[in-house]
Amino acid sequence: MSKARRAQPERKVGENGSADPRGRAILLDFDHTLFDTDRFFWVDLRSAFARFGVPEETWERSYEAIWPLGYSLAKHLDELERLGVIADHEIRTTMLATLEAAFSDLRPYLFPDVRAFLEAARHRGYELILLSFGDPAWQSYKVRASGLAPSFQRIAYTAKQGGKGELLDVLGSSYAELRAIDNNPADLDSMKARHPNLLTHLICRVKPSDLEGPAGVAPDRFREAARYLSIPPRLAHHRCWSLDEVRL
Repeated sequence: MSKARRAQPERKVGENGSADPRGRAILLDFDHTLFDTDRFFWVDLRSAFARFGVPEETWERSYEAIWPLGYSLAKHLDELERLGVIADHEIRTTMLATLEAAFSDLRPYLFPDVRAFLEAARHRGYELILLSFGDPAWQSYKVRASGLAPSFQRIAYTAKQGGKGELLDVLGSSYAELRAIDNNPADLDSMKARHPNLLTHLICRVKPSDLEGPAGVAPDRFREAARYLSIPPRLAHHRCWSLDEVRL
């Protein structure tokens, strides 16, 4: 993204209003860790645009044009209108209302193990902190629509590459034990390099065997998640394919 925006804490909820320096917490990523972003965005959302007659090539080109400005459905439709793909503003308004209604509930895109893991972690006394990379407004929409916001004591977004390490600087001294679960090796490297005692878990929701399907399936279904398979971590992290493998 061309301009990084400062991470913005969305919620801070706790029994005493502050973090317990004697306690422990788990830092969780959102996209591709808790949320099946590829199925939501590159499969279902793109298909929804196609039902309005938007060609896939044009959809992707317009997406690439507005992503550096911070993605939103409204901005995407504005770009398609500018390109002449959407005939007039009234059609654009109708499309936006239809898309927002169709994707107002994103709970089906949570991975199956998410709810049980969060409940088990809370039961074992962990505070839950969401650290999410991306445009704050777009990330906030997905988190709220997925129903996960109430599960976290703290939520923070950063649009800066490697910004999670800086977020951790604020939290590092607040807990006796900190764990981090993320699908991005670079983010885990950044956090662990600054805080060597951090217990890190590198989760991958797409296995190499998933990419051996019919041509055309993998690029859509695992478009972004598969890219992280090619990023070699610099530091050692516990590897897992699901949250069920993370021992609390």
